[in-house]
Amino acid sequence: MKNKSIPLVICVLSLVLLFSCTQNTIKTEEKDLIIKYYLASDTSKGALNIDIEVELPIAFKDSNVLKLIRSTIISNLFGDEYINSSNDSLVKKFSADLYLDYKDNNEPLLYVKDSANNYSFNNEHTLSGFSLLNDKKIYVYGIERYVDMGGAHGLETRNYYNFDLKTGKLITEDDLFKPDFKDKLADIIKKQIVVESKESNDPKDSEPIISLEDTDFWTDSIKPNGNFYITDEGINYVFNPYEIAPYYMGQTEVTLHYNLIKDILKPSTIINYLVAKQLK
Repeated sequence: MKNKSIPLVICVLSLVLLFSCTQNTIKTEEKDLIIKYYLASDTSKGALNIDIEVELPIAFKDSNVLKLIRSTIISNLFGDEYINSSNDSLVKKFSADLYLDYKDNNEPLLYVKDSANNYSFNNEHTLSGFSLLNDKKIYVYGIERYVDMGGAHGLETRNYYNFDLKTGKLITEDDLFKPDFKDKLADIIKKQIVVESKESNDPKDSEPIISLEDTDFWTDSIKPNGNFYITDEGINYVFNPYEIAPYYMGQTEVTLHYNLIKDILKPSTIINYLVAKQLK
């Protein structure tokens, strides 16, 4: 009797290869870790709390593009030294390295007289990496991070990365906007901060912004910063604490719908299909 399992195996392998060759959008897998490392055997001395939840790219039709995108994401999530680590090991390795840094920085202070009254040994590192826009042309990835090293307050940041799926390279402002865009785009961002303040204002909150000059925004610092993410509706700019305003004002996000920026966009860019869809 002939072995019927061989054709079946070949068929399955063919389907796997077919899938891998036709993966037209970035496929990801999620890696999570929540762990607490105590500084000393006496748990009252403090601990490092780590909470990681990240999506990592694992499949795309062009392996070279996939490798470039993954390297960029891993570098910004964890650091260049983790690029060659496997997806299964890098989250644990990163958290173990954080613990070693935490221990090296804080353990000597345990033995300093009255240090318990002067230092906080409770630290926190929360990290989230996630996919946003993910179609056949563009892949957008976001990173949110909160780090508290025991100082007056922690710091929360958000950073975004827009990839051209044809090359695997980051899409920059220079790729999207005309050469003289910076001053014009800065003016649009400033106006939109005021507009969105009025639109989202709650009567229970403070009065809406009438003029940026009457606020604590550092108006001269409000300019294109490269930290944006592309959506179906427009381009969102994000400014982290201390970037354009004091810490207490937190993060500032501005949505620039395509109709607001169409005049400073280059005639032909990778986002033309999104702009056309939104403006039709």
